[in-house]
Amino acid sequence: MDQYVAWSDAGALVVGHYSKEALETTPLWRLAQRGVLMDHFFQAAFGGSFLNHFWLICGCSPVWRDAHDDLRSHLDNSDAPIEGPKGDNIVTAKPDDWAVNTVQSVFFNNGKQGEVLLPAQSAPTIGDALTAKDVDWRWYAGGWDLAVNQKRSTEQDDMLVNVFRFQWHHQPFTYFERFNPDTEKGRAERDRHLKGEAALEEDIINGTLPPVAFYKPAGILNEHPGYAGIISGAQHIEHILGLLEESPAKNSFAMIIVYDEYGGFWDHVSPPKAPEVRWRADAFGPGSRVPAILISPLASKGVVDSTPYDTTAILKLIQERFHLDPLPSCRVNAQSSMARLFASGVSLTHFHELVAIGDESEPPKFCK
Repeated sequence: MDQYVAWSDAGALVVGHYSKEALETTPLWRLAQRGVLMDHFFQAAFGGSFLNHFWLICGCSPVWRDAHDDLRSHLDNSDAPIEGPKGDNIVTAKPDDWAVNTVQSVFFNNGKQGEVLLPAQSAPTIGDALTAKDVDWRWYAGGWDLAVNQKRSTEQDDMLVNVFRFQWHHQPFTYFERFNPDTEKGRAERDRHLKGEAALEEDIINGTLPPVAFYKPAGILNEHPGYAGIISGAQHIEHILGLLEESPAKNSFAMIIVYDEYGGFWDHVSPPKAPEVRWRADAFGPGSRVPAILISPLASKGVVDSTPYDTTAILKLIQERFHLDPLPSCRVNAQSSMARLFASGVSLTHFHELVAIGDESEPPKFCK
């Protein structure tokens, strides 16, 4: 967590910051005041959006078995990436061909990647765990309806790229065999569980939102440095929150606002690391801090919580809430429970196996 200015192509910009006064009138500030701000929440993995979206749904890294050597990272004698384009490549240099840098899916891509497409993935996801317990769920994404339209016009293509700024590698479920559009079953699974932003708003308003919903806004609203605005993205979150607060779920919803990765800016708080946190850290992460806010009529308001979490804590919470079979991920099952963030007096009978902070006397499931 050092030498940001030396290694960044943005120079001193990476250590820039906003003043309190500049933020107090922003939607992000208002959102933080309305819920629980988690100030020790870290992205699950070292790396960018592609890798961290996988960790959000499976607590795992994708694999590319027997990847061509041209796709692997190349290291020098000290195990550091060599200089040049092959130094930091799509796939790890060793030992297991993990795909860690951006690559699109063989099932869902923009048609411009040639043969460099990640093969079908098969690791268990939170979607699989929910389905196994008959709990409905959906992944909503801004621009999805245009992206899956195989007959879109040139004008619609331009809209997808330049208006929505749709990102194909931000749709993690599309990488899995379960959603293979070349099979009847895969098409049915995709139609049931993967939807666009219009469907999200309709489901909220009509009271048909499933028990678990993920929402990935269009790229133009994701607050990414360089091509998206912070204010417009936060205003969009406020819009969705407003719909929830006027919906049939207004007394029972829980919204977690979180970012896939930190955007490249320096941070003075280093991520947790082994062996201090034992099973909550491994070779993949956690990485840098990211903003995270829980807003719910069942949660405290205007509170800062400093419990260390990473992205996989969301999976842990879903597992607890719906009594799911745990995902085979040490990191997921080693997380402290986010159930503690709900207000005192709120019944937490739906939650179980609440993990006390620092309680590591026994290894969690799937931890050695």
